Amino acid sequence: MSEIINYYDKIAAEYNSDRFANSYGKFIDRQERKILDKLLPNKDELVLDLACGSGRLLNYAVYGVDGSQEMIKIAKEKYPDKEIFHSDAEKLLFENNSLDAIISFHFFMHLDKVRIKKILEECSRVLKPGGSMIFDIPAARRRKLISYNKSGWHGNLALSKADTVDLNTDFVIKRSFGLLLFPIHRIPKKMRLLFNSLDYFLANSLLKKYSSYHVYEMIKK
Repeated sequence: MSEIINYYDKIAAEYNSDRFANSYGKFIDRQERKILDKLLPNKDELVLDLACGSGRLLNYAVYGVDGSQEMIKIAKEKYPDKEIFHSDAEKLLFENNSLDAIISFHFFMHLDKVRIKKILEECSRVLKPGGSMIFDIPAARRRKLISYNKSGWHGNLALSKADTVDLNTDFVIKRSFGLLLFPIHRIPKKMRLLFNSLDYFLANSLLKKYSSYHVYEMIKK
C-alpha cells in the first residue's frame, strides 16, 4: 500500500488537471455522477468517500478518507466544510453501524482480493444494517475480450460479478451499472462527449457485460 500512497502523493498537485480536465476524464466523470445521482438521492444521509483523493466526488459525501496526505490537502482546500481524515482503509475512524453509505471509486482496482476483503470487513463494521457500499471495478469479461496485459499494480485488478459476490458475505448485490463501453480513446477528442449518453445507455442495457467497468451497489445485510 505504501507504493500506492507514494505514487499519489507525487502526482497530487496535477491529478485533477491530468486525469479529469481532459475529454476522456470528463467522459468518465459524467457517467459516474449519473450513476451516483441514482444511488444517492437522499442528501441527508451520512456518506463516506473512501479513498476520496483530491475530492472529486466529495460533493456526494459528508466525510472523506484517504491514505495520501498530499491528496487530503487538496481535498480540504476544495471542501473546507467536509470532515476529511488521513486513515488506513482497514482502520476507519468511525463507530460501529454509524454510516448510511460508502462510495469508493478508482481504488479497489489497485488492490488484490485479499486486501479488498479486509477493507469490506471494515466497511461492514461502520455501515448501518441496510447501508450501501458503492464501488467501481474493471470488468473481467472486458479485460479478457481485449486481451488485457497486466503490468504493475495500477488498475491491475478486474473482477466478474461472481468474484464480487465472494468478496464479503455481509453484503448482497442490489444493483450494478456498466461504465465506458466504447473505446473512447480511439474517438476524436472533440467528438467524445457526443457519445456519452449513447455509451451510458448501451453500457446499461444488453451490452452491460462488455463494459470496461462495473459499478456495484452492495447492501449490508
